Amino acid sequence: MGYGIPKWPRTRLGEAEQPCSDALKQPDFSDKLKEIKRRFYDRDFDGIFLDPANLPVYTAQYVPRRALCYYEIFSTAELQSILRECPQIYCLGAGSGSELVGISAASCIALNGIDTKDLKGPVVIHSQDYTDWSSILDLLSSAVRYKWKLDNQHIEYRFSMGNLLNMTSEIEQHISSAGLVTAMFIFNELFADKANAMKFVKTMVKCLRPGACFLLVDSAGSFSSVKVGGRNYMSYMFFDSLGQFFEPVLSDDSRWFRHAPGLEYPLSIENMRYFIRLYRRK
Repeated sequence: MGYGIPKWPRTRLGEAEQPCSDALKQPDFSDKLKEIKRRFYDRDFDGIFLDPANLPVYTAQYVPRRALCYYEIFSTAELQSILRECPQIYCLGAGSGSELVGISAASCIALNGIDTKDLKGPVVIHSQDYTDWSSILDLLSSAVRYKWKLDNQHIEYRFSMGNLLNMTSEIEQHISSAGLVTAMFIFNELFADKANAMKFVKTMVKCLRPGACFLLVDSAGSFSSVKVGGRNYMSYMFFDSLGQFFEPVLSDDSRWFRHAPGLEYPLSIENMRYFIRLYRRK
């Protein structure tokens, strides 16, 4: 199969830079970015994501490094094995497009050498979020399809809106239908409220079908902790304690993603320290 196999980490991030070019040219880009970072510090997530003017700026700043990190994660043997099954992947809180770009890149490697007629189906990357990122996702999907020669036989992209803090039957159905559900750098929002956090954990226990997998990735620092009964717990501890429901496949409390030296992008690309958990529903 003639994929344009991504050679990441590389020296230039054209797949992200091209769709973000208009945002990067905005004269008030730096001011908007400072405001976004301030609201992150205050955990004012609605103040960031419910303002449509912030979305292209957020994508330009955060998608490149996360997409590279996710590409590295999905290039591991455990995730490559899942991608070769051509699953439906339901990506929670993934509107900005990091999952779309990173998983698409890793899928090129997983499916390389498999004849189209032997594919079990396209890899379905279903991005979910609570605000409308569709125009940005369209730009990113067009860029990766062109760069890596992907068509609908290889990868299918979907987007739906819904609030994870207000679970609906539609969200539950998407979780039940997926072979892999991802929650990557969204738990700061979910776990800002203990009741909502527990509701989400219960939903995953109830809806994830046996044999399906759940990938949890977030910051390895204290920003990913939640206070319960006067003690701080890292968010992954809630799922680690549910061994009767979830079998650990991949587990690491602290990993570093370090980008390649000389990486070219108009903005600074920072390294990332994160934890990772991959569970299989029993």
